[in-house]
Amino acid sequence: MVRQERVSGTKTNTLTILCIFIFFIILGLITPLTGDDWTWGSSIGLHRLSTGYVGYNGRVVSNTLEVLISRYALIRVPLYAIINMLLIIFTAKIIAGPTKTRSWHYLAATGFFLTISTTVYAQSFGWFAGFINYVFGTFIIFSYYYWITRVKPTTSMKTKWLIFIGMFIWGLISALIIEHVTIYLLCLSAGSLVYLRKQGFKSHLNWSYFIGLIIGSLTMFLNPSYIRIFTGHDTLRHTAQNGLIDQGLTMYTNQMAKFIFQQNGLLLLTLSIGIIVLIYRSNHGNTLLKSIVSFYLLSYSVFAAFIRNLFPIGNFDIRAINQYLALASVLYIISLVIAVTNFIREDNLSLRLWFYIISELLLSAPFIVITPYGPRCAFNTISFMILATIDIINTIIIDSSDKIAIPNVFKLFGIFAMVLMTVTMGMNGYVNHTRKNAIQIQLNQHASKILVRRLPFEQFVWDSSPAKTRFQYTMYKRRMKISAAQKLTFVPYAKWHNIK
Repeated sequence: MVRQERVSGTKTNTLTILCIFIFFIILGLITPLTGDDWTWGSSIGLHRLSTGYVGYNGRVVSNTLEVLISRYALIRVPLYAIINMLLIIFTAKIIAGPTKTRSWHYLAATGFFLTISTTVYAQSFGWFAGFINYVFGTFIIFSYYYWITRVKPTTSMKTKWLIFIGMFIWGLISALIIEHVTIYLLCLSAGSLVYLRKQGFKSHLNWSYFIGLIIGSLTMFLNPSYIRIFTGHDTLRHTAQNGLIDQGLTMYTNQMAKFIFQQNGLLLLTLSIGIIVLIYRSNHGNTLLKSIVSFYLLSYSVFAAFIRNLFPIGNFDIRAINQYLALASVLYIISLVIAVTNFIREDNLSLRLWFYIISELLLSAPFIVITPYGPRCAFNTISFMILATIDIINTIIIDSSDKIAIPNVFKLFGIFAMVLMTVTMGMNGYVNHTRKNAIQIQLNQHASKILVRRLPFEQFVWDSSPAKTRFQYTMYKRRMKISAAQKLTFVPYAKWHNIK
């Protein structure tokens, strides 16, 4: 009976992963190239490649992949699907382990990643240049963390030298994707040298990875572009100009708090409810403090999920409102720390939650020094929040007598999220395809003013209708073969038929 259940579970998991892979294939097909994708797909991208990105940045691996995926759909779509699928798989297996992962783990991870803040989604899953840096970067982190905590290599392998070479290359690649991920992996791998020091063969493999990471990091940060940043000669990126504290406070108040805490209400609500359940399962701790922490966790997450958007913030002082909301998010973080420290008694879970918290801090810290900070920069931090949330849910289910109802809820959640995004991005993809034809018709008519329909759900993609002041406005004109003399105007989706 146990063997039959195991075989049935394996078949269900395989089918679930296959469905998720097919979903991401479809998503890769219908997600349009936007923003920087147009630049990378032009002669500018080839020029950057020919110079080895010297003077641009040190993201050798992700830049090269972006040059390829911005040109070839046969590379773009499979790569998009494979990396996203592997991200989901590693997220689930980090939580449940290689043998206890169930279909609900995969679907819950998929659902949470697809329902992150639309501004963050637009610059990660909805933008290939963001995807190849931030989503790929998170996959690299999660795969390495999974290897550290879950994989038990055997010394009986006859081709051990190939494994060492593979680990070295993996470390080299890991360092050449995006800067803050490189810095984080240096910290994680340095810590893992201590963590794995008594594990013999695995420790030696980790040294191979670490050496590759060091060489890759040197390759990245010796790029002259970083010298320009730290000397203040880079027009886009620069170090703190008004002091680290002032810049850190400004960045957190106006951007980080918004992208991570204020716009991810569903994730926060699930995380908060899970922590509250664990708090009250424990007989330890002060009852009054439990009530205060639980009330604030629930209140803030409900506010972020449902109430925040009901207030006409534009009627008030935006700066003051941002400060109050940032302070509220800090209190939420403090409440989480109090809960993890004082009330969650599952020792292994408590340690894992602390690891997630520290990881979030390490991934966010570089942006206190370097600006600008955009929604895409929040993706890696949010990924660890998703990891923490599913870990808490898994712990609750393991200790619960009802092991069916909660998993079924998250199965439906994941399926609903995939259907929703297929419809949403499908409409974007369809309009993006039709507007190419509309442009060509106007070009054939030698129109002096080219009208282009905006996508119906622009909030899920990045810079699909760039403003005239943006460089991508010019790049889109070049891509669509619109001459400099012709004016390009993006028409709101709902007004297109009125104009036609």
